[in-house]
Amino acid sequence: MNTPDIITDKAFDEALDRCGLSACSALALAVSGGGDSMALAVLCARVLLPRGVRLKAYTVDHGLRSAARAEAEAAGKTLAALGIAHEILVWTEGKPQTHVQERARAARYALLADACQRDGFDVLLTAHQAEDQMETLWMRLAHGSGLDGLAAIAPQRPLSGTLKLVRPLLGFSRAALRDSCRAAQVEWAEDPTNENMKYLRVRLRGFEEILSAEGLTPARLSQVTQKLADARSALEYIAAEKAAACAGVYPEGYVRLDAAALLALPDDLVRRVLSRLLLRVAPSDYPPGFDLVENLRRDLARAAFVGATGFGCDLSAQEDGGVLIVREAAALPPPAPLSGAPRQVWDRRFVLSGLPPRSGESPVLAALGVAGVAALRKQAAGDKNILAALERLPGKVRATLPALWLDEKLLCVPHLSWHDAAAGVDCTGLRVTFPAEAGSLSTGGDCFEGA
Repeated sequence: MNTPDIITDKAFDEALDRCGLSACSALALAVSGGGDSMALAVLCARVLLPRGVRLKAYTVDHGLRSAARAEAEAAGKTLAALGIAHEILVWTEGKPQTHVQERARAARYALLADACQRDGFDVLLTAHQAEDQMETLWMRLAHGSGLDGLAAIAPQRPLSGTLKLVRPLLGFSRAALRDSCRAAQVEWAEDPTNENMKYLRVRLRGFEEILSAEGLTPARLSQVTQKLADARSALEYIAAEKAAACAGVYPEGYVRLDAAALLALPDDLVRRVLSRLLLRVAPSDYPPGFDLVENLRRDLARAAFVGATGFGCDLSAQEDGGVLIVREAAALPPPAPLSGAPRQVWDRRFVLSGLPPRSGESPVLAALGVAGVAALRKQAAGDKNILAALERLPGKVRATLPALWLDEKLLCVPHLSWHDAAAGVDCTGLRVTFPAEAGSLSTGGDCFEGA
């Protein structure tokens, strides 16, 4: 019989410390009800609750399996016994017929991000472990990934607004997590999709025992991915310096790029800086693909470059030789009602705080748009300072600013500190920020992550 490999409090504490979580006072947990995430809950309850850390777990019911709701409710009962608050988040949209896992994953993280931001969490923990890391490495090899992809799952990355996703269990095996559940007498559910051979990740698991026998164990491959991650970090450190030197990021959510300074760098650094800047203007779970960034690098090098669009960004050449990178108007989100919370994230870029409470006629949050620019010029006609601030912005930027609307009436443009005082909606406390964490400034490495 194998000796149980139970994760100690000290080992988990050290893992949290490596992720920079030692001083966190509140943490959210993504808990599916499976063995990995239930072990994460056990460890957090045992180590963090006695310290007064506020914990809340979220389970997403995708509505794809009839048993999912019952499993989520069972997980909730176990979490309650551990002393952890719990909420089930339901994916209510129509279900896709293709790319189901990828789209369900995107929906899951969107629901988790919204819930965390609503409840005031800045860190979301997930239970990715050593075998997930190994399988991700093989998947990315199959997709022809380069250095960044082969560095596999990053221990942490920005998710949305100020919310950061952190994976403290990457150094622990699947077996150790389940042994920790057994030691705590905590049961878990097995997702039948984990046995479905139509998924590449599941098929790769069939080779784990063979590979381990040849020395390619999860622990050994973890060492390899760590070395690759160290190399990636070094390149990203340089890319961050070069991005700061050749581009300016503005609080209205756009970038001015010195194309000549950028193109003087080695090609790999050019791509890394471009990827950073695109993600800055159009935050996403994944970095832009290699082909898109490489084509853009080549376009910028052409003397005839006038402009391009891609990754939800609009790039246009300027008379001074620079390049303006603006959020593409067509990619902006549709109007959204106020959530009722005092803080709300818009377009994954801007954090709006001091929002007015919802009432019978509640405003919606939407892009200013061309119509809004025209309305603002009319409604603020007597305020030269507001009009001057508007005109100082590049034309393509103006329409991409967040604004509050009530029906067809423009109420507030927080970037310009303007609101319609006669509208009867108190917007005096509304503030907007474009935080450094909004969107990854790193090219990351999750472009083929399936977990």
